[in-house]
Amino acid sequence: MTTPTHTAAWDGTVGTAGGPAFGRALAAFAAEREIEPERLAEACGVGGAEIEGVFLGTRRVGISALARMVQALRSKPIEFMQKTGILSLEAYAIGLDPLYFLPEGQIRYDARIYMREINPRHAVPEADMTKRNTTMKAIAEDPLLDPLGKIELELAYLLRTAVQETGGAL
Repeated sequence: MTTPTHTAAWDGTVGTAGGPAFGRALAAFAAEREIEPERLAEACGVGGAEIEGVFLGTRRVGISALARMVQALRSKPIEFMQKTGILSLEAYAIGLDPLYFLPEGQIRYDARIYMREINPRHAVPEADMTKRNTTMKAIAEDPLLDPLGKIELELAYLLRTAVQETGGAL
C-alpha cells in the first residue's frame, strides 16, 4: 500500500485504487454487506489502521487487495468496481462505455439492446454480460485457478481495458 498523490479511484499507471470517494464508498459497501472493518482488514492481510487509511482515502491498494475485498464482500468484480466508484458515473460521463469489456460488433450491440430495453439501470448485469467476453469466460472456466485467483485476473483485465478506454485513470 502506498500514500496517494491524487484522488483518482483507480490509477492505471501505478495500479492502485483509493482516494476519499473510493474509501467512503468501500466503507458503505462493507456496511451494506454487514462486513466489519476488522474482517475486511483480515481478508486483505492488513491491520485495522491500514484499512482505516483506505476508508479515509490516505492509503491506496493494489489488485491483490481489491480481489480479497471482492471475495470478503461476496461481490463480483464489476459490481465491486461500481459500488466503490471505480466505475463511476463520472467515468462513464468522460466516455467509458458501460460495455467497454465486450468486443465491438454484434455482441456489444445485442448487449446494449438488452440493457436499454430489458434491464435499464446504471449497474451492468454482470452475470449476463461477462459470459459474453471470451477472456473472462476463459478465466472463469480455468481449472487451475482458485476462486481468488480468478477474481484477481478478472479485476486486472477489467481495469486494464477500462484504462485503455479512458487514457489512464478512472
